[in-house]
This record gives sequence, C-alpha cells and structure tokens, in this order.
Amino acid sequence: MKPSPNLDTEGQKTQLREKLKQIRNQVTSDMAEMAALTTWVYLQTRKEFVQAESVAAFSSIQGEVNTLTILEGVLKLNKKLFLPRVSNDRSHLGFYEVKDLRGLAPGAFGILEPPIQHPARVEDLDMMILPGLAFDLKGSRLGFGKGFYDRILPRLKKSALSVGLCYSFQVIEKVPVTGADVPVKALLHENGFVTCSNR
Repeated sequence: MKPSPNLDTEGQKTQLREKLKQIRNQVTSDMAEMAALTTWVYLQTRKEFVQAESVAAFSSIQGEVNTLTILEGVLKLNKKLFLPRVSNDRSHLGFYEVKDLRGLAPGAFGILEPPIQHPARVEDLDMMILPGLAFDLKGSRLGFGKGFYDRILPRLKKSALSVGLCYSFQVIEKVPVTGADVPVKALLHENGFVTCSNR
C-alpha cells in the first residue's frame, strides 16, 4: 500500500489514515480475538518482556487488536501495568498504574482509561506497547495525528522496548514521516514479533 506521490507528507498521511481506517473497520470480532491470543503467545516468549518489570500498554478500540488478553496477562504475571489517560485539555497522555481492569472507565475519546492515581514516570518504564494505523519495517509509525506518542517515546530510557501492536496488514512498505515522528523498536502482530531495522 502506497500513498499518492503527488501529495506532501501530511497529505500522504491523511490519505493513508483513511485507507487504513476503512480496512481496519472490516476486522471482525473473531479476527480481533484470534489476534489477541496469538500476539500474547508471541509476546510472553520474548526475553525483553520476561525481564520487564513495568509495562505500559493501551485499551483497544473497535478495529484494533483486542488488548484485553495482554493486559490480563501482564497483571497475572505480577508485572506493573500502566495505561494512558488523556489530559483534561487533550494535549498529552499521562500513564497511570492499573491493578484491576474493572476500575477503567471511558475517557475523552470513549477509550477505557485508568483513574488518576499512581502516575508512572515514563523514564522508568521497561516496555511500551502502543497503537498505530500503519507501521513499516524501519519502525516508522502512522498514528492518529495527535502526536501523543511522538512526544512520549523520546522520554523512554534507552533500554526500554517500544512495540507497535497491529495486524500484519497494517505493516506497509513505507510510512511517510516528518522530523517530529519517532519510530518504534519492534512490531507485534498475529504472525509474529518483528525487530525493526532502526535498532
């Protein structure tokens, strides 16, 4: 999948977002559940995950790989789980520890969010699993245009692993990027765990 070369970078991003949203909207609940199980199988065998004491992840929405299996798995392994919450002015994300998924509630964009307690120091996280509409094998990521994660990823410690969670159809030949875009170090989808070439 390629954006039109006649558009500038932001135009290419907009075009790709619309294409990927359309494809993603066709994901069935069975596909989402299957991907949830297989991605968890791949993730829990990774040395980086086994060694991680603190994991930041996200609450999935319709069309995304269902993250519930991963969230439950992190908690069952007694790792610290942190989930994002959009600030009141919708300018940034904060991460807060979650000890019971039943305490999540719909937030600013209708996404399940943690209560404002036990904030994480992003610099202390060992792993961050994050969403995106498209990725490429260099780790370039197409988000939703808010820039939330592009501002957070540079704050992670050097040893932390950033992982883009997606379906394999969301891995494209080349994601259009600007200087503000920050790549991830790995991809996780229903076909496996891929270390990106930027590492």
